[in-house]
Amino acid sequence: MNMTPPPHPDLVRIALTHPAVVLMNVLARSHGVELFLVGGAVRDLLRTGELPTDLDFTLTVPDRQASETSAETFSKQVAEKLDGRYVLLDPEFGIHRVVIHQEKASGEKTNLTLDIADALGNDLERDLCRRDLTINAMAIDLDGHFWDPFDGQADLKAGRIRMVNQANLLEDPLRMLRVFRFMAQLSAKQIDSATLEIVANQGEKLLTAAAERIHYEFLRLLSCPESFSALQAMAHAGLLEVILPELVPTRQIPPNGHHHLMLFDHTLELVNQAERLFLELPEQAQVDLKELITPFCSRMAAIKLACLLHDVGKPNTMAIREDGRHTFYGHDKVSEEMTALVGRRLKLSRGITKRVQKLVRWHLYPCQFGSDSPRKSVMRFFRRMGDETPDVIILALADRHSTLGPEITPEILAKSTTNHLWLLDQFYEESALLNQPPLLKGQDVMALLHLSPGPEVGKALEALKEAQQLGDVTTPEKAKHWLKSVYKK
Repeated sequence: MNMTPPPHPDLVRIALTHPAVVLMNVLARSHGVELFLVGGAVRDLLRTGELPTDLDFTLTVPDRQASETSAETFSKQVAEKLDGRYVLLDPEFGIHRVVIHQEKASGEKTNLTLDIADALGNDLERDLCRRDLTINAMAIDLDGHFWDPFDGQADLKAGRIRMVNQANLLEDPLRMLRVFRFMAQLSAKQIDSATLEIVANQGEKLLTAAAERIHYEFLRLLSCPESFSALQAMAHAGLLEVILPELVPTRQIPPNGHHHLMLFDHTLELVNQAERLFLELPEQAQVDLKELITPFCSRMAAIKLACLLHDVGKPNTMAIREDGRHTFYGHDKVSEEMTALVGRRLKLSRGITKRVQKLVRWHLYPCQFGSDSPRKSVMRFFRRMGDETPDVIILALADRHSTLGPEITPEILAKSTTNHLWLLDQFYEESALLNQPPLLKGQDVMALLHLSPGPEVGKALEALKEAQQLGDVTTPEKAKHWLKSVYKK
């Protein structure tokens, strides 16, 4: 395989002068093996000018008789030299991981992850030829030579996602989903037509992949700041409905007085609006919604999943009145139930499933409030939604901005937007009160009111919490007097 003209020399220098890479190069030479930086590390180096904290290496042994070193033995030596932890990551594909704990000058602690594997057939060309996308099929050896057999560098520059070949894409059908995840992750402009055609024709094969792998890739896609275009492309190729078949019936629900779009398009538009509105939120809300629920799923990703599922109950609840108006009574509850089924099918964690169910169930709730709302009812809303209050507000706001039928005037939209943002501001203004410790515990309430463990204790604690947040009680003693006066027998 011929080498390709190298990228900018400074980029190669960044790779070769990385302390871990320098040590690995010394070890490789001493053992008579060749080590190549490959895949995502090269792609991200070319794209950002920086090495990521996850580095992938492929190892070849030019002379098997002179060296018995393998990726396994080499990885263990790297772990020893760099004071890292060795893990056999993937026995089937022989991938070995070394995790190194680092501390930046600022004191922030991070991990450097080195994944090392034997090259397929002990040959770099064969190894690169088996990869999924051209942008992931590039390599740099530790002498600074550059390999790019499928012109991935040009695709990266053009913002184009392109498969290496059809066989590779279908060898592991999950790669069809990775096409769109990389589109979102890299903010790519296009997917080449041949790649899209394979997905459109073979998308059902994605379901042969484990549900855990599917939800991992899908939530990573949704965690990208700009995932709307990738979801649109998935929808056009039919892959979105392979993952979420609950969306299929929404294509049949037409626009109405409130909705200017077909229900399926309205559903996608929610993601677009959520991403746009996110940038207009207060800084604290943006920080909160960027938080990770799991290492691969942010709060915004859960919101976007709720966007996709918030109206899946509408086809089952649609009715047309005598005056021709469409109604969908109870669709929020039906959508919540269907979301639970989605969580089980995709084997989402209980935490993620419950969070998305909660957002779906209460996505209409914020519309009830405005600056003239009683503080007591606003505080009840905050208590019910808890930490997910900002999440449900942006979901509701995105829903409002995606619903622009003839009955929705600019004045209605402007007032609704003002009310939602006011509600969000109120949540942060009230956060100190919402998070203050309770004045009494359950045992105190049971002893004071002579109650046994059960629902009544919870009701009493909830009532006391409300009184505390409204300023009616401020000390444990006052809380006891208040409870006795309210719960007289």
